[in-house]
Amino acid sequence: MRIGRGAARRRFWLAMVGFAMALALLPFSFKVERRLETTVHIEGAESQKVDLELAQRFQSPYADRLVLVISGLPDPDSAKSADAMDFLTTSLRSVAGVAGAVSSVDWPDPLFTGNNGALILVGLDSHGEPVEALVPKLRAKAHWMEAQLRSQYPDLKLQITGETPLNFDLRKVSADDVKHAEERAMPVTLLLLLLAFGSIVAALLPLGVGLLSISMALGAAGLLATHWHLSILVQNLATMLGLGLGVDYALLMVSRFREALCDGYDPGCAADVAAWQAGCTLAISATTVAIGFSALLAVPISELRSIGIAGLLVTVFSVMLCTFVLPWVLGLVGHRINSAKVCLPPDIPKRRRILTRRMSGGCGGATW
Repeated sequence: MRIGRGAARRRFWLAMVGFAMALALLPFSFKVERRLETTVHIEGAESQKVDLELAQRFQSPYADRLVLVISGLPDPDSAKSADAMDFLTTSLRSVAGVAGAVSSVDWPDPLFTGNNGALILVGLDSHGEPVEALVPKLRAKAHWMEAQLRSQYPDLKLQITGETPLNFDLRKVSADDVKHAEERAMPVTLLLLLLAFGSIVAALLPLGVGLLSISMALGAAGLLATHWHLSILVQNLATMLGLGLGVDYALLMVSRFREALCDGYDPGCAADVAAWQAGCTLAISATTVAIGFSALLAVPISELRSIGIAGLLVTVFSVMLCTFVLPWVLGLVGHRINSAKVCLPPDIPKRRRILTRRMSGGCGGATW
């Protein structure tokens, strides 16, 4: 294979296309958990029809709602407790985004009182914004109201529950779990790549591809979530698959490039050799993975569809980065791919060569 200006120009423009897509998608990856959903959506479900009827036909202020649970009142039916309930209801109605608040003071129904306390039903209207954004504001208001009534009711406790606060907490927990998983997985992955390549530069390239494929997949998911119902599972699955497929595919490409350099090719030609040899294997492996995830798109449950979409996005972006961007980067790095070597014990290099040969023997083998 011969290298010329045409091949170098082709690698450059392919890399620019990949970088342009990355720059376009990365802004959507920030706070992507706010756009993803935690509830199960089944097309044509009766619960979904009821929510639509409440919001559109009846224009109910309680179509989106939460519940303030009150404990510590001596007797919810007494006049003294009625004053406290009136104070709580009035305070909640003054919060921006609250469409209404109803309690036993407004509607003397046993639903709002019990042996252990009382309830206030709070309607939400965030004026086009996600209603979950009101949860921190209402929790702060609950703490303030609790402090105002603490002198009269030392055992008073106000808690917020309902679908909306639970969804808010699930998003936060999911985002924190993904962050902690990345913090634990990255050092281990880097250590394994150092053992495989013995070079910091060679080890950082697959790791960078994996991280970029995760960000692009989450960005695309955040963009699609504005039109489709996508589950919060996308965030966890994209992180797991991005590290698996992205690092695995890039590891094969880097291995082929280093082998081409050892065979005497110049860096530009070695990048073309690696792109041709590894690219065919990556295309076949990615196609089989994509077919498996595509089957989930036919299921009418949003969670399973979200898994299929996350798998497709990560697979497509991992292959695109490895075939579009990575060859151009390898051509620029050239022989510096072996720089910043790591000092290893005498018996490690032989094991490293065996490990590299096994890991780069096939895309599907290392990940699946």
